[in-house]
Amino acid sequence: MALSFGPPTDLTALELLQQRVWGCSANEIVPAHLLQAHQHHGACVLEARLNGELVGLLYAVPGPLGSDYLYSHLAAITPEMQGRGYGRQLKLTQASWARERGYRRIVWTFDPLQVLNARLNISRLGAVCNRYLVDYYGELDDELNRGVPTDRFEVDWWLSPVERGPVTETVTFELGARSRESTRHRFLDSFARGLSVISFEVVEGRGIYGLGVVHAP
Repeated sequence: MALSFGPPTDLTALELLQQRVWGCSANEIVPAHLLQAHQHHGACVLEARLNGELVGLLYAVPGPLGSDYLYSHLAAITPEMQGRGYGRQLKLTQASWARERGYRRIVWTFDPLQVLNARLNISRLGAVCNRYLVDYYGELDDELNRGVPTDRFEVDWWLSPVERGPVTETVTFELGARSRESTRHRFLDSFARGLSVISFEVVEGRGIYGLGVVHAP
């Protein structure tokens, strides 16, 4: 069943949705007054509904003056609706919004050790990554990030096809891993040598990123 998207009808409800999705306090969310101000000045702020019920949020802001990208800060689906393909619907809606306004790519961050995000972002959407941000957000007080460094991939989702070379090396981690020391150094080294993450798969309880050369459009 497809989601329906539109401008927010209740910004306070979007605050509560964020807390449900990330298991965090009110201090860790994008507050209603910022969502209101940003959508009024060119940000993408859309709510997602299923049979009239609020189930998701899209929030993205323009990149710096002269840049070609939209920066996606939040793409959220309520916990009970996750794993049904709605996350992909969120991102495809965001891509349509971005294309209509002349953007060439969408940029966002995600935790490279989170398998569901890796599958969606790399495998299904086809985003690529050549930037690794060490402890990007600092300490966060939510269920996923509490007590671990907030290392992130910063990905590029090009809105037209990119040329990808073959996979030339891989980085592997155990599913459920929380330690980042080994993968952090591998990614930093590979990206410094001009490689990008171009694929992801799960094999025998391990997440495997494939790296190769990407030629952006």
